[in-house]
Amino acid sequence: MKQENVLDKNREMHRHKNGQDRAVVAPIVYLRFRLAKEEKKEEDLDTRFLQKVKRCSRDRSDSWCKGKTETLFTATRVEEKGTLLSPKYILQTLEVGSRTSLNFTFPSKTSEQKVTYIVNSTQNSDFQVTKQTYCNGETCTTTIEAAPETTFCAADGKTYEYFNVKVSVGGIEESSEIKFHVPCACGCSEAVEAMSRTCNRRGSYSCGVCTCEEGWVGTFCEEPICEKKRGDVPCIDSGRNYPECSGNGVCGRCDQCECFPDREGSRYFDKDNYCADICMTINDCEQCLESHLPGPCQDCNFPLFNRPLNQTVLTYKDDFNRKLWVKCNTTINDCNIEYAAMRESNGETFYMIMNSCDPVTGEQVVGGVSLTLPVVLGVIAIAAVAAATAGYVVWKNRTPPMPLTDPMYQNIDAEDCTGENPLYKPPTSSFKNPTYGKW
Repeated sequence: MKQENVLDKNREMHRHKNGQDRAVVAPIVYLRFRLAKEEKKEEDLDTRFLQKVKRCSRDRSDSWCKGKTETLFTATRVEEKGTLLSPKYILQTLEVGSRTSLNFTFPSKTSEQKVTYIVNSTQNSDFQVTKQTYCNGETCTTTIEAAPETTFCAADGKTYEYFNVKVSVGGIEESSEIKFHVPCACGCSEAVEAMSRTCNRRGSYSCGVCTCEEGWVGTFCEEPICEKKRGDVPCIDSGRNYPECSGNGVCGRCDQCECFPDREGSRYFDKDNYCADICMTINDCEQCLESHLPGPCQDCNFPLFNRPLNQTVLTYKDDFNRKLWVKCNTTINDCNIEYAAMRESNGETFYMIMNSCDPVTGEQVVGGVSLTLPVVLGVIAIAAVAAATAGYVVWKNRTPPMPLTDPMYQNIDAEDCTGENPLYKPPTSSFKNPTYGKW
């Protein structure tokens, strides 16, 4: 649109000058050539800036933040005077590639007073610090020159990086400190978009530049680094009847599977195993799925654990808004089994049976509370109530005992209570003493 407006103005100018209704061709051709040359120059400028680690713009198409250049952060200069060694403290900003010099004064006791300095940095040691001391009468002056080199800032440098210089003079107890603030990034570098679509989900996007993950290069992280190629039928697992990359990816330029990053369960896609998902991996452990015992399963070649069903955890998501638990299903011996699965960062895999042919599929848990115990207690309570009711009915229908006031008890005489038991033997016996009466 901008080119058309310029061309229209050029045509109008020549129409007015020549008094004709047709446009002059030669100036227009020259103008088009000049505009194309300027655009090419801007593209080359963009390409050169895109090769840098950082940019001061989040918009890639702004031609190096044209008209909206984001300035680097600058710290407010601070200076504090000292008693003998002055200044005592200095804070100032020093950009990469620039140089500055600062003077420190102290009283001259001898002409051989030793001046030393110690340097430390929040980045690397790619900076220059020099000193020069001269005395005039009773006052000496030390000049400190400092210059951070172009390699001072690392790729992960922040908006506020520092290197400090501590100056000491022999014979003087106090020391001076210089704190140089070196901006190593623009403010937009603090707004990083991880796994950005602009970077094809293979890098982080900030300041208009993609920082690619390992194995990827290019402006938009579109070029893979092919360290090895398979050489056989690419991206198809010959041991399984699965489609290319298990249906969870595409075959890339390096004859290796590139897994889809935005599908359900993509966080568990195994790029080194034809993008096999977590369901495919667990389905190989049929004995574990048939058993409903909680805890670790010993019949699998990787750490697999059975957990009671908890509907609440099925809604949990990670930092990229992806579900942690993935719903799976398989058929074993004509039985359809539905379960949910997830994998921890340490490789431990967990699954929860949701539906199975076996009516006892483990504890049905909602919100972390077991439903099995309340059901069992309810059955026991019903049985206890039934038993108590039956006992009460039997007790109510029993034969009543004969009351003590009944005439049958009143007419019992003493003779009715006498009799001789044929089995009874008295406890005493008698015998005759042969010597009785002879004395």
